[in-house]
Amino acid sequence: MQELSRLLGADVICRSDCSLEGSVKDVYFDENCRKIVYFVISRAEGDALLPAEAVGALSDAVVLDDTFAFRSPEDADLTPLLHSPIGKKAYTASGKARGEVSDVLVTARGRVRALRLGDEDMPPSAFRAFGDVVILKDASAKKRRTPSVPFPKAETDYPVRIADVATPPPAEEKTTLPLPSPQEGKDRATSPVRTDVGIARDDTAHSVRIPDPSLGMTVLAGGEDFTPYRVIADYNFLLGRTLADDLTSYTGELLAAKGERVTADTVERARRHGKLMDLTLSSR
Repeated sequence: MQELSRLLGADVICRSDCSLEGSVKDVYFDENCRKIVYFVISRAEGDALLPAEAVGALSDAVVLDDTFAFRSPEDADLTPLLHSPIGKKAYTASGKARGEVSDVLVTARGRVRALRLGDEDMPPSAFRAFGDVVILKDASAKKRRTPSVPFPKAETDYPVRIADVATPPPAEEKTTLPLPSPQEGKDRATSPVRTDVGIARDDTAHSVRIPDPSLGMTVLAGGEDFTPYRVIADYNFLLGRTLADDLTSYTGELLAAKGERVTADTVERARRHGKLMDLTLSSR
C-alpha cells in the first residue's frame, strides 16, 4: 500500500535504459476516485501524462518499461477526471465538517483503497461526490426497504396420502429363436431358398415371418397396445398424400397403385405386409 503524498515528487525511471524521465507532479483519478488514470510527469521538455496501466512498478519510484507510454495532455480528455483530493475539505451530506483529506492510500496497481481523514481511513464508497470539496454519504440515511409480503396460509389443512405404487405390467415376451444343429444347417443350405413371406391375420399377434434360407426365423411384433388403430394413428400424417410409385408386397402383390390417395385402408394393408416405411417414402 502506497501513500499518495509520498508518490508526489517521486522519480520516474525507465527500466529499459535506466534513464530518469522526470518526477510525479500530480495525479488524475476517475470520477469516483476509485483508481488512478494518469500520472502527471514533470519533464525537461514539459509536462506529460503517463497512463496508470503503463506503470510497471509503484514504490519509492514510478517505474515504466519504455518511454513510448508518455502522452501529451492535449491528446487526453481530462474533463471528467479528478485531481488529487489531498487538502480538500470534507463535509457530510447535512453540511457537517469532517476535516480535510490528508492522504490517499493506493495499491501497486493504482487502485484506491482509502482516503484518510485525520486518523480515519475511509473507502471511496463512503463518499458521495468529489469536487472543490468532498462530500460523505449520510450514515444516518437508511436504505429503503420494500416491505415483505406475508405468504398466505391455507384455511384448512388437508391430509396427504401417498398413493399405492401400481405394479408394473409384465414385460413383453420375447421370441426365442432356436439355433439349428449342424446337420439341420447343412440340410437347409442345400434346400431351395424360400421367397414367401407369411403374414399373420390374427390382430392380437401381428406376426410377420421373414424369409431366411437357413433359419426360417419368425419375428413377432406384438403387445396389447400394438393395434391397427394405433398404427393408423401414428401414420395419420400420410392420409391424403399421393403415391409417387406403385406399392407392392414382398411377393409382388400390388398393394396401392401410383397416383392413388393414401387412406386408412392403405396404411393397414402396408402394415400387414411390412411396407409402412416404403409407403412413407413413396408418399408425396
